[in-house]
Amino acid sequence: MSRTPKYSKEIKIKVCEDYQNGKETFQSIAKLIGANREVVRQWYLKYKEHGATAFETSNHNRSYSKNFKISVIEEYTAGKYSMADLSAKYNIAYSVLKKWVRKWYNGIDIEDYDPKGDIYTMKSRKTTFEERLEIVIWVIENDLNYKLAADKFDIKYALVYQWVKKYMKNGSEGLRHKKKGPKPKSEVDEETLSEVDKLKLELEREKVRRQRAELRLELLKKKEEFEQKLSSRK
Repeated sequence: MSRTPKYSKEIKIKVCEDYQNGKETFQSIAKLIGANREVVRQWYLKYKEHGATAFETSNHNRSYSKNFKISVIEEYTAGKYSMADLSAKYNIAYSVLKKWVRKWYNGIDIEDYDPKGDIYTMKSRKTTFEERLEIVIWVIENDLNYKLAADKFDIKYALVYQWVKKYMKNGSEGLRHKKKGPKPKSEVDEETLSEVDKLKLELEREKVRRQRAELRLELLKKKEEFEQKLSSRK
């Protein structure tokens, strides 16, 4: 799939040369072009390793074997290189390396990557309510990583994303397939409900809101733990 980078190859080469020649700092370059300082530093690391060819663009995604991914992950976990160093060494996007490491930390199998078999062209399949709920819970517990979930459960990315959004809005009931046709009597306007039924409905909604809040807190804890692991290995 074709990608149009935000910054051209010429701009990246120019700022790297300016830094190398002592004309600018990473901070001043970042401020000048409206980029993140760390991103500029990563550009320079790649430029230092591969020269101008580091910024060549391609219309096709690169393929990565399982053995290659594992070898790169082992270099990182052994403390030999930082993630930015490995990104420069192999000219791989920092975000891609981060996904590999996160996948490894979460105990998910590392597999060969073939762009032709990407999840975005995956055919949909029928799922049960229980399976949809299991997938949604897995996504929430794994830093909302929809792509990994799609890969792990053999489900289209778009479906995983939709299920999580429905769950966060309506709880587990949002994952049930509703039959087409007129609404049942149980879905009439709330104004027609008795005070007792209204109270029951509000209690149920409060329960769902509390569950979602607890899941968000758990998610934040997992993110903090993961970031601490990454920081300790740099």
